[in-house]
Amino acid sequence: MKLIALIALLSAQIMAGINQAPSPFSTKFGRAVFVDFQSAEYDLIFNHKEQIAYADTTIVFDTNDEGLPIFDSVSTPQAIWVNGEEVSQEEVYVPGGVSKVRVANAIVAPGKHTMRIRSTIDKGVSFGGKGVSAGFFIKDLKDRMFLERYVPTNYEYDQYKMTFRVKVEGADHRWHDIFANGEVVNSSQNTFEITYPDFYTSSSVYFHLVPRRKYVRYYLEYTSINGRTFPVTIYSHWRFLNRYLKRKAWTVLQELEKDFGPWPHPRLIIYGTGIRGGMEYVGATATSLVSLGHELFHSYFAKGVMPADGNSGWMDEGLASWRDKGYQSHEAPNYYSVNLAKHNKYTRKTDKRSYVKGRSFFAYIDYQLKAKGLAGLKDFLALYFVKRRFTTVTTEDLISDLENYAQASFREDFNQYIFGGHASSTGRSPAIVPENPHHPEYTDQELESIL
Repeated sequence: MKLIALIALLSAQIMAGINQAPSPFSTKFGRAVFVDFQSAEYDLIFNHKEQIAYADTTIVFDTNDEGLPIFDSVSTPQAIWVNGEEVSQEEVYVPGGVSKVRVANAIVAPGKHTMRIRSTIDKGVSFGGKGVSAGFFIKDLKDRMFLERYVPTNYEYDQYKMTFRVKVEGADHRWHDIFANGEVVNSSQNTFEITYPDFYTSSSVYFHLVPRRKYVRYYLEYTSINGRTFPVTIYSHWRFLNRYLKRKAWTVLQELEKDFGPWPHPRLIIYGTGIRGGMEYVGATATSLVSLGHELFHSYFAKGVMPADGNSGWMDEGLASWRDKGYQSHEAPNYYSVNLAKHNKYTRKTDKRSYVKGRSFFAYIDYQLKAKGLAGLKDFLALYFVKRRFTTVTTEDLISDLENYAQASFREDFNQYIFGGHASSTGRSPAIVPENPHHPEYTDQELESIL
């Protein structure tokens, strides 16, 4: 049965990238079109003496549509060039007003183009007596809190190779290090180059620039279930916390590898922040000890199989919460109907109800699969991960793969419990959603505190 399910699951064609982008839309400046980044090179300068940081970004992109190319940067660009010609840019609302993006004021034809952007780095950087600290830390419960908070990037559907060339200037004899989930080359004092893989999205990058003597570090190795050894870096302000993080990480890695297969990334980075909750990146996390298991799970589902948009992030949080509660199985969800995945298609943040409602829904799906004589949702997820690894997925992809696995329809279940097909019939006002302990809504001050 498992072999038959695997063949069925792998038979569907995977469509990703620009195919998952939202539709073009009209603005008073012209028609705005989503594009497909092929690569982005970031020259990041942190000047300690002048206490300023800025980015020179060069993006190569393809477009299928004629119009004004869309990108995003929370910081207003100082200058922008398209195909070598300097142009202006505009910040515009997407349809429905759920987010903002920027467009370059240059109509491009279908094909390949180059865009260069000069911008300051206004968030995630501090200058102190020991040197420069900078961290591109993200949040998924608020809008425009991925890489665009720091440097120009694209919507989460887009996967592309990134290169960071980092230089700390005016720091005299203050040496710096970088923790990153890419390949790091330290060519000279305070000069680095980081290459990130081409499947990364705007929510994948882990980047933390620090003065060399700032943290207690553990440089370890872990032997995976398949015999491969990979490096594990654990760092924090406290040696005792590193010890606890190492002990818990080894336990959780054994659990996850048993359930979903060998660790899928070339390394693991764990930053013990000392604040509540955590956040996941590809093969990396900035986290509390309590949230470490939740965040490591996300290196499979969230940063191994990645959401394509704001209507897809509920899956990862629901699954991680299902794991946190011991993979429960329930005959019915503990709610009647809710909309987790049918918000405005330009939405970029995860619905806060995903933790509790998504967990309950997946417990119900597990029960349904077992009732059909199948091994259950964990077995499906192991196969799903093999198929979808390092791709961006939507809720529709999950439905399709579940139905291939079970050879049964789940459309009505999703319509009611995930798409809110009957939500209006309850006649009740939406309840206040309590904060999730693993992913609290960090304030800007909290994000700055972990630099």
